[in-house]
Amino acid sequence: MDKHEGAIAWVTGAASGIGRAVAHRLAEDGATLGLLDVATEGLTETARQLDSTAVECDIADEGSVEAATRALEERTGAPSILVNAAGISMSGLVADHDEASWHRVLDVNLSGAFHMTRAVLSGMIERRNGRVVNIASGSALRVSAGAAAYAASKAGLIAFTKAVAVEGAPFGVTANAVAPGLVDTAMTRRLMPTDDALLAAATSSPIANPMGVVLTPEDIAHAVAFLCHPASGRITGQVLHVNAGALMP
Repeated sequence: MDKHEGAIAWVTGAASGIGRAVAHRLAEDGATLGLLDVATEGLTETARQLDSTAVECDIADEGSVEAATRALEERTGAPSILVNAAGISMSGLVADHDEASWHRVLDVNLSGAFHMTRAVLSGMIERRNGRVVNIASGSALRVSAGAAAYAASKAGLIAFTKAVAVEGAPFGVTANAVAPGLVDTAMTRRLMPTDDALLAAATSSPIANPMGVVLTPEDIAHAVAFLCHPASGRITGQVLHVNAGALMP
């Protein structure tokens, strides 16, 4: 597979987890990186590691996105790749869920991807070249109690991805989603803080997978890199499940 030489890739959520792994993978493949996150310390460290440009941004805030994308484009140029990897999760049963938490999850996970995509899509269409990859979740299809906001945001993100795919298709712009299974990230560790807890979830829980493994952020980054590649130009509107077989829709 050829490298991403000459591509300009913007990655949200690049301070940690899947976003950071995606940034590293695309950088290894030769892309010029623009990194965005609200967590400034981790963002600065990722940018230092990759010798890349970083801009603090709260993707849930329209004004923050407008300012950050203007600044980033001045420094990197307009992107040909956008990876919306930023995401949060808050647990709560529907009957007890507070409205602020509900809106915050949807604002980051769904509206954030909308804000970022809207900021770059017109340019991609004009140049007739673009890849948008959104990090969804298997939770969009198989929901656990207490995950209503997260599941709804990720299901909405999949539908949004398909809408972008339809709008971009006549102009050579693709949009796809990667839906991870159980991945060892800081967000997952808040629910399963030990290696034993993670392994138990992978082997003997409702979200267990037949491989009996916990995925790494790099596993997801490989899938993202594939969908960003020029050779994937006829793949659009799809959801690529990377979950070791836990979910086979």
